[in-house]
Amino acid sequence: MNNKLVVGIVGGVLGLAAVIAIAISAVNPGETDANIAFGEVTVEGTNLPMMPDNPAQDVAMGMTAPTVSGSDGDGNNVTIAPDGRPKVVLFLAHWCPHCQAEVPEVVDWLEAGQKPEVVDFYSISTLANRLQGNWPPQKWLADEGWEVPLILDDSGSSLSQAYGMRGTPFWVVLDGNNQVVARVPGKVGIGGVTAIFEAAAQSA
Repeated sequence: MNNKLVVGIVGGVLGLAAVIAIAISAVNPGETDANIAFGEVTVEGTNLPMMPDNPAQDVAMGMTAPTVSGSDGDGNNVTIAPDGRPKVVLFLAHWCPHCQAEVPEVVDWLEAGQKPEVVDFYSISTLANRLQGNWPPQKWLADEGWEVPLILDDSGSSLSQAYGMRGTPFWVVLDGNNQVVARVPGKVGIGGVTAIFEAAAQSA
């Protein structure tokens, strides 16, 4: 058989296979894609009530947040539990423009050494959607220089439900017993970040 004909046939077959693979992945995301953005999580305890529109009416103040755990996607397990240390937990969505604006500011704030030593900081990637930008979420965060311990929420958003999240970004301050000190929805800016961590430190 003519060599050019063989090359043409092989190329055509490979091209068709590539088109089919792309079409399949677009219709039915593979398990690998799902594993990139979602994790297996555990929730122990009672979910916090949904954050109200008015933070002043937040009935979760003083309630004990559930103990949650999961993976960052790289095999590192992370647990947020009552361990005697106050904590700040930040929920982020990779496609959220307010999160995209907040993250680099928090990175600069951390690099400037502003975080109180007595406060632990955790982040949770939630509401992942492979059809939106900055996919997968942990790559976006890595590209931003994000070094905060991360948990990937599951496809059912179990962690955001456990904390009563209302929109992203969503900040939660816990004392050493995992009791809610504050919940703050939305982008807060550098001044807000400083105030949130000061509130956490004062609960120590």
